[in-house]
Amino acid sequence: MTKKFLIAAAAFATVLAGPALAKAKPKVAPPPPPPAVYSWAGFYLGGNVGYSWGRQGNSLLNDVGTPVQANTVNLNGVVGGGQIGYNWQSGQTVLGIEADINASGQQGSGNPVFAHPPGATLCNGQVNCFGGGIGATFTNTNKLDWFGTVRGRVGWAMDRWLPYVTGGWAYGQGTISGTTTTTVPTTNTFSASQNYSGWTIGGGLEWAFLDHWSAKAEYLYINFGNGPTVATSPKLSIAGGNMIDNIIRAGVNYKF
Repeated sequence: MTKKFLIAAAAFATVLAGPALAKAKPKVAPPPPPPAVYSWAGFYLGGNVGYSWGRQGNSLLNDVGTPVQANTVNLNGVVGGGQIGYNWQSGQTVLGIEADINASGQQGSGNPVFAHPPGATLCNGQVNCFGGGIGATFTNTNKLDWFGTVRGRVGWAMDRWLPYVTGGWAYGQGTISGTTTTTVPTTNTFSASQNYSGWTIGGGLEWAFLDHWSAKAEYLYINFGNGPTVATSPKLSIAGGNMIDNIIRAGVNYKF
């Protein structure tokens, strides 16, 4: 009788204590939601600065336009400007279009200089383009005054990192200037500018370090095409050849 009573009492006590034990059990907090994946879609605006190095060939032309001498100029200098663009994103694929405009400090001088010794036959079979046994030297400086690009971009988003390739149209303005110094002596200056239209290809890496701000590093190869032709004297001229350029630059963008 006593044993049955004890079992019944224990069972009754368990039933009474059940709700209290349930209330005392600590609640487990739900796991936090996964962090949102960064979106590259939208308009952005930014600036850039970098360094550019390239080269351009030049030809000294006689009075009928035939090349009689040649030299090559290495063009180097700091570049910088601004860019604007828009990205579309589907999954990890990011497609974009970007336009930029840049000032350029890129320039170089012809080495060796063009030389027209006294008595040289350069002008259509005539001895000495300047006459009377007068010779001359021509020093030329080639400059890239400014340039811009309009490019497509294709990237692969890895959350806040975006490696990409890019390519499109490149344009700008170049100048060839210099002096003609004769053995008389007489010194004359010359200068001519021309607009360029060519193409570019390259790639880069962009990092979104804040929700609206990103930083990028980028390389571009540019082929601008041929440069201007400038008269150095009544019978001689210098023609700028194909200008190619390499640009490495860093930039920041603000995404709206």
